[in-house]
Amino acid sequence: MKTILSASAAAVLAIAAGVSAVPQTADAQARGAPRGSYQDSCSGAYVNQGRLYADCRDERGRIRETSIQLNRCSSYEISNRNGLLVCGPVRGDYEGDGRPGGGYPGGPGGPGWGGGNDRAWITIYRDANFQGRSMELRGAIPDLRSSGFNDQISSMRFRGEWIACTDANFRGQCQTFRNDVRNLDRWGMNDKISSLRPAGRY
Repeated sequence: MKTILSASAAAVLAIAAGVSAVPQTADAQARGAPRGSYQDSCSGAYVNQGRLYADCRDERGRIRETSIQLNRCSSYEISNRNGLLVCGPVRGDYEGDGRPGGGYPGGPGGPGWGGGNDRAWITIYRDANFQGRSMELRGAIPDLRSSGFNDQISSMRFRGEWIACTDANFRGQCQTFRNDVRNLDRWGMNDKISSLRPAGRY
């Protein structure tokens, strides 16, 4: 006669035998970060829009914000090479301006503020219908806190496709926009955006 164990009983037996009943932590499962040797020297790993993001330590012990496209890594393990996510021959990208800690030289709106290709621009507005205080930004902006527009954007104009996220460093709820947005209420993101980046390379 076969013995059928309930899920809870099976978990108790697994723990008693010294075997973890949960293969990954709930946080790791929620973030969906793939396994790899990068986890030994990187933290805060998460996946968004098919891209892995992490804060990785370089050879001098500095933290670098980096990311890599996962569909290019299907045959390779992901690792950290001097603060940059890599897999096989594929190199990832540095986030922010590529400097340790993601600093923004020149301050909000100044030359070099944000990362990525400066040809990708976006104008953010405090009010709906492109009204109120505004600011033009270029490239990826991992954290809007120093701009005075954190959780203060109601409409946007831009070229190309942009991704807006409710938390800094492109975390939280993220939405891709392909056209100018007159009112972010429609998307449930009015006064909730904390980071912005181009969806592709320009």
